[in-house]
Amino acid sequence: MKKQIPYQKEILIIAGTTFVLSIVYFLFLRLTPNGNSMTQPKMEVDQKGLSPYHKREVNLTITKHKRNIQLCYNAYLETKPKTEDGKIQFDWQIEPEGTPTKVEPIQSDFTSDSFIKCIQKEIESWEFPPPPEKSRNTYAEFTFHFKKDMNLTK
Repeated sequence: MKKQIPYQKEILIIAGTTFVLSIVYFLFLRLTPNGNSMTQPKMEVDQKGLSPYHKREVNLTITKHKRNIQLCYNAYLETKPKTEDGKIQFDWQIEPEGTPTKVEPIQSDFTSDSFIKCIQKEIESWEFPPPPEKSRNTYAEFTFHFKKDMNLTK
């Protein structure tokens, strides 16, 4: 005859529940060494890979400063009056406090270093609203299009 352990059923239920909860904790709820949950929610992005932050805050900041970018183009046109149009694509990082860093041209239809540096310096002076993921830098990219007939007067 088997000897019955007192409260055997209850012990098995508690052990099973503890086991299941441990698995749930280690898979989903455990914190990483930096204090963040292991499963961070993904930022929603559209089909082009742009988050609401990029569509609103980044684009609004760029729009706010387009006149200064155009002034760089106007200065360039004074040295190269036969230039008609072109584009320059830049990328940069936005630090958690909103400061742009590592501003680099990716592609340019223009060969003037002074024109590219003018735009680069302008972007470096901007202040962006802090990104939603304050623990890391956010990457931004923008292509500036220039047309001679859009030249602003001084």
